[in-house]
Amino acid sequence: MGTVDAKFPILSRKILWIPLGIAALAIFWDRLLSSEWVRPYTESGAEYYFYEMKGRILDTMKRETDSKSPGEKVLTFFGTSHMGEISLTEIHRENPDLIVYNLSAPSAPYSFHNYTLERLIDRKVPLDYAILEYYPDSATDFANRFALRYSYDSPYFLEHWNVFSTNDWDTFLKSRVFRTSVFPPRFKEALSRLKHPEELAYLMAIRSKLKDESDRFKGGIPNALLANTPEDKLDSESERIYRDTYRNFRRSDVQVAFLKEFIRRASAKGIKVVLWSPLLYSKLTEKVRQASFYANWAKLREELVAEFPETLVLDLEEFRNRVGCQKFIDPHHLSGGCFEEPTKILISFLEEKAGLNKSRGSKTR
Repeated sequence: MGTVDAKFPILSRKILWIPLGIAALAIFWDRLLSSEWVRPYTESGAEYYFYEMKGRILDTMKRETDSKSPGEKVLTFFGTSHMGEISLTEIHRENPDLIVYNLSAPSAPYSFHNYTLERLIDRKVPLDYAILEYYPDSATDFANRFALRYSYDSPYFLEHWNVFSTNDWDTFLKSRVFRTSVFPPRFKEALSRLKHPEELAYLMAIRSKLKDESDRFKGGIPNALLANTPEDKLDSESERIYRDTYRNFRRSDVQVAFLKEFIRRASAKGIKVVLWSPLLYSKLTEKVRQASFYANWAKLREELVAEFPETLVLDLEEFRNRVGCQKFIDPHHLSGGCFEEPTKILISFLEEKAGLNKSRGSKTR
């Protein structure tokens, strides 16, 4: 201690060790309560794992595309949970020459998609088609809540320091310093799982299944089940979602900037971008499209196509009458068992509009 005091005289004042000790103790508890050992007892959602799994998919993409044949094309989905159940099986049946990956994540914003695209380009992963979800939910500050905590890295933030908002910086830095802001301790859940070990076992099984399914389906989590949610419940939920989310919708300039950056970067690399809008429950779609903000949202898409003429638009609402299976889990999510028809529509669109060679499967349709 004498040597330390000689070099740093200020530390000879014992009172200063009190705040240092408190800080060290706080850091210790922060790391303990957010550790891999504690988190299974306190987590309340699976969003972190959806974002974490994307790194595994990037590794798979690099390994597989390095050995692809010249005739194969690489297609990647960049979206939200609206895209999670796209059928890889149906895509391969329709066009076996496509190598498909799904880098969608819950409520993913355009800043996350641009981050992912940059990582793919840095790794020299060849990409021919980028199916980018175009829906207003991805263009809000709120959409960035998961990615700020579960994704990104410091170089990406520093590269785009003048694009991210002050609030984004605050959340990102806080999540790096205080891990309990990312994985908050929930003592009620922990107590329940300690009392009922079967709850913990169930959650761990779900987490393991998510990872296995993501690896198997290259990032997607398909579910072949057909939901049977009654229409009256879908109607009331549509009213609630509109009231809570879209009635006072505010578009984020930050996310629009990243949306443009994504298209600009992809276009510069010769990647064909398709702005894909999902098929939602009819009443929710009707209410959103009648909202005051929607005209400007539609106009933005026109401006993007004018600025980047190679960009294509596929709005599934325009194909609603061609989708016979319209069973919805909730107003935002078409049942996984209904994705066969939207998948066929996408492949036909790429063959007709985006230069995708027709395969044996497509010729027999």
